[in-house]
Amino acid sequence: MAVIAAGHTAQALELDWGGAFRAEGHYIRNYALDSDSGYTRDAVRENAGGYYIPGGGSANANFQNLFLKLKPKLIVNDNIYIKSEWWLGDPVFGFFGSAAPYSFDQRQFYSSQSRGSTISAQRFWADFVSDVGTVRIGRAPLHWGLGLVWNNGDGVWDRYASTGDTVALLTKFGSFSFMPSFTKYSMGNNISGSCHVFGGVCNTARGGADVTDISLWIKYENPDDDLEGGVNFIKRVSGAAQDPAAGYLGIGSAGTTQLPSGAHFNIWDLYGKKRFGKFSLAGELPITTGEVAGIDYKTFAFAVESGFKFNEKWETGLKFGQAAGQPNMQTPRPDRFKAFFFNPNYKVAHIMFNYQFISFAGPNSQNNPAVNSTQLLSPFDNPIVNARYINWGGSFTLDKWNFNTSFTYAMAIETAKPGSFFYNTWRRRIYQSATQQEQSKNMGWEMDYGFKFHWDEAFVLSGDIGFFFPGSFYGFSNTQAGNKQSMVMGGAVKAAVTF
Repeated sequence: MAVIAAGHTAQALELDWGGAFRAEGHYIRNYALDSDSGYTRDAVRENAGGYYIPGGGSANANFQNLFLKLKPKLIVNDNIYIKSEWWLGDPVFGFFGSAAPYSFDQRQFYSSQSRGSTISAQRFWADFVSDVGTVRIGRAPLHWGLGLVWNNGDGVWDRYASTGDTVALLTKFGSFSFMPSFTKYSMGNNISGSCHVFGGVCNTARGGADVTDISLWIKYENPDDDLEGGVNFIKRVSGAAQDPAAGYLGIGSAGTTQLPSGAHFNIWDLYGKKRFGKFSLAGELPITTGEVAGIDYKTFAFAVESGFKFNEKWETGLKFGQAAGQPNMQTPRPDRFKAFFFNPNYKVAHIMFNYQFISFAGPNSQNNPAVNSTQLLSPFDNPIVNARYINWGGSFTLDKWNFNTSFTYAMAIETAKPGSFFYNTWRRRIYQSATQQEQSKNMGWEMDYGFKFHWDEAFVLSGDIGFFFPGSFYGFSNTQAGNKQSMVMGGAVKAAVTF
């Protein structure tokens, strides 16, 4: 008798970890832009559709944030990688003590627990390396260029991450790379959307189509010449908007009544970056054509970043660009739409186009058991839109320390005019002008100062302080009273560990 022994080989999979932990504290003085109105709410101005900021019981605000991002990567073999991203907390609403509370009889005197906060798998996808390129399948990050449209949110202080359920193929031919992709987005999380939401319930009977991006990017990279660039073509098709209070971009009837609306448009997103010795230059130009709610949607935006490094210690840089606004209309339903919103991750100043002050008086944590997640207002949802801006800055690096400063100025492209309908970019709604006053284009200027202390490669401590002098653009309340404008001071202290 012969005995044949079969040996089974056991292979241990390799698990690689990465991620970041951050803690931060923010203080805003005079967030209402008017030191006299922070303690009160003027119902007339609040409902008029202008740029009035209601008070929340105090002229100042302070809040903190805790957030942990884990990025485990499973290496199956040389050809298969399974990647993921897990969140503990939320990059926007992860405030200290903001976990959803227990019922009344479970409350304690000296305790702060997670109490309902969960670990969420925000991204999980697989990369398969083949002879024709890398095939990507799953809920994956999206990024292109400077991040005006697609922004993966991989920065340690980023709060908004472009993510989609995608099937893509990345292939390279010498210095050229190509990536066609098919991406769908989850219902309820996108402005361009797939259902009608009322009372927190997604009603697919009104606009049952979903949100789909079909894209192809072509990129050229030459490390020897410090040159890269290309174009990302995105075709977006969606059904009716998911938010009845705002429509896709607030297009519908005037005031609070908005209509669900589908979208079908293309984005040609051009990007380039080049270094010339000590000088660097980069830019992105997205051009949009198509329609929203049956209305022509044709617009463009651009951003340019330049830098000059004098030596290892001193460097300076200049940023400028514009995001289109919506022209005035003769009816509440426009014959064209032009407003372009940058991704909120793209920042040029500490206060301007960063904090969304109109949300400060609303619920922005879940510590109130009567508040659910659909009612939360983000204090950071203030993307660049309807603005031309310029930002000049400089920095000084000394061993583990970095000190920086910058100056920012912005002007509005479109403003409200008497006898017409105007588009409020904060509320993303259309209102009728109720005064004979023409809104100013001056959005104001800001000075920022900051430091970073790199204890080692993993830990960094930073601080920022900004002084924002709002322009008369924010004096428009769409009432005869108008708004006052006075200086806003904002400070933040942050600590982060990356691994």
